[in-house]
Amino acid sequence: MAGEIIGAAMIIAACMGFGYRLSLRQVLRKDELTEIKNIISNIMSNLEYKRMTFEEALMNSAENIEENEIFSTVLQALRNSNGIRTAWKYSFENCRDTYMTKEDTKKIAKLGEGFSSGDFSLQKGYAEDALKYIDAQCDIIEGKSAEESKLYRSVGVTIGIFIVVLLI
Repeated sequence: MAGEIIGAAMIIAACMGFGYRLSLRQVLRKDELTEIKNIISNIMSNLEYKRMTFEEALMNSAENIEENEIFSTVLQALRNSNGIRTAWKYSFENCRDTYMTKEDTKKIAKLGEGFSSGDFSLQKGYAEDALKYIDAQCDIIEGKSAEESKLYRSVGVTIGIFIVVLLI
């Protein structure tokens, strides 16, 4: 009897944890997009006010650039004599450890085209487009986040109870 109760509690807890993990995914996506937004803003300010090269601006834009898979890949590709456009696009489109959607990576990867031009006003236009996209996605996530997190957690608990009832 005690084994059945412990087993049932473990099944419900596992399903509840799975629901929590699903609800946490959107929050982590928003955090990742916000970090990218901050780095892009820092790159643009370094390029505009400090008159740095793109590589220097990228290195100064994030505190722990080596810990960020995307930007460390960009930096490594630049050091291997790849162009900015190629390095930026490759890094965003081939990043595996991310919570961003394919659409997110596609829109932000397009920013590499702007960075590859020597015209600062063109770079600024591409950056503003990317920042607007990120802001819009963060607003959408924020609006749906609370509602969906409750839904995922409730569904997780419900599925756990359903599995327990099936097994008993």
